[in-house]
Amino acid sequence: MTEKITPIREKMLANIRIQRFTPGDDRSSYFDNFKVQVETGMTVLEVLRHIKNTQDSTLTFRAFCRSAICGSCTVRVNANSVLACSTQLLPIIKDFGKASVTITPMANLPVIRDLVVDIDPVIEKLAKMHPYLMENRERIPETLEQESLMSKKELKQFDSLTDCILCGACFSACSTVKVDETYAGPLTIAKAYRFSIDPRDSFRGMRIQASMDQGLWSCVQCRKCLKVCPKDIRPADSIRQMRRIAIDDGIHDTAGSRRAKAYTDDVEKFGQVNKPMLPVVVNGTKGWTAIEAGEAALEKHGLAPTRQVCTLPGQEGAAKIYAKVREIEKKEKAREQQ
Repeated sequence: MTEKITPIREKMLANIRIQRFTPGDDRSSYFDNFKVQVETGMTVLEVLRHIKNTQDSTLTFRAFCRSAICGSCTVRVNANSVLACSTQLLPIIKDFGKASVTITPMANLPVIRDLVVDIDPVIEKLAKMHPYLMENRERIPETLEQESLMSKKELKQFDSLTDCILCGACFSACSTVKVDETYAGPLTIAKAYRFSIDPRDSFRGMRIQASMDQGLWSCVQCRKCLKVCPKDIRPADSIRQMRRIAIDDGIHDTAGSRRAKAYTDDVEKFGQVNKPMLPVVVNGTKGWTAIEAGEAALEKHGLAPTRQVCTLPGQEGAAKIYAKVREIEKKEKAREQQ
């Protein structure tokens, strides 16, 4: 006989702080506090609906599917970007050890009202990436009677990326977007990468250029987008791969590509990055200004600057790894050409 399992249900009176803003009425945003009996299983969206239905009908937020598919209900809870419809509130309250949470709109986007933001900046950046298939006639048949086939290996390269719901959680969490409004953001570059590696597409070169025009090498790989993505798309990895295919396609004369090459060459040669000379390698003669400024700062504090880099122990092992990687890449390339 199977023993019946009775789930443990908890309740907690919580203080919900919500950022408010009404255009035309408020000069700046402020916070309202609401007392809500939060129960096991209640999502952030359920709490927001409860407040709107029972305490303040003017509270404004955005939500549609309630199934973690449309991506419209993204907000920040205690500064973390989440989907309101799929995020339970009680575990957050218990993790923080306080019977209070703060709900604010997405960051890096203009606030329209309360928790609703204007997503047009994201859409405009995304449109420049041409996030749709541009037909590769060598792979897509001209008639509907034939299928556009691809191998499992080809599909595996971008299959998981198709799960992106454009919720903008990664855009909200991105540190680079915060300081550089021209940066495309992880969402848009990840979407560009998804189509650029699709064998049915013929627009790869233009998308790579569009990504570079919108700051492909500006990402600092802080990895915050990995933490907040509700679909585990891993945008930071897509950005890294987009940089790789840009270099593979022969785009070497950029500060970012020169930095990447310098890192790999230096680790093979010294076991570490040659930081004293990195500004010159990346930026040419303009880099001397940075080097001289750094040396002046060291001398000011009584430290002797140096432009030499020592070879770290274990460098021979690193060189062997590089040689093995090149050997593997050579074999794979020969296999692809067969």
